[in-house]
Amino acid sequence: MQTSQHYPMTDFDRSYTFIYYEELGRAAAFYRDLLGLREEHESDWVTRYWVTDDYAIGVVQSGRGFLKAAEDKPVILCIGLNDEADIWAYHNRLKEAGVKMHTSEVELREVEGRIFFCEDPEGYTVEIVQRPRSG
Repeated sequence: MQTSQHYPMTDFDRSYTFIYYEELGRAAAFYRDLLGLREEHESDWVTRYWVTDDYAIGVVQSGRGFLKAAEDKPVILCIGLNDEADIWAYHNRLKEAGVKMHTSEVELREVEGRIFFCEDPEGYTVEIVQRPRSG
């Protein structure tokens, strides 16, 4: 019988997901202006958008980092809202700003909770999710 072993996370203190953009300014309009994420410029070709104190989405200028921007975007950026946030306000703000929406409204799912999908300016799918409320 195989058992799982717990590995304490003592050495790691932050995480980034890097996505590659042809034009960095388009990322700011979405992640900073529409979602309200804190923006941090690492260099003239890398900008981080902080989702939490220890997780950021890093946007890299195509051709300057390890990878290049590609037509196919086989990744979903999942951003979880806290319990007090208004997921419908986020959905409406993005929709009214002309963001391409992949769900027509906020959906209620048994496992994920409240959820909707949209697309950032470079074509990456962004999932906004809020865990189910208990009670």
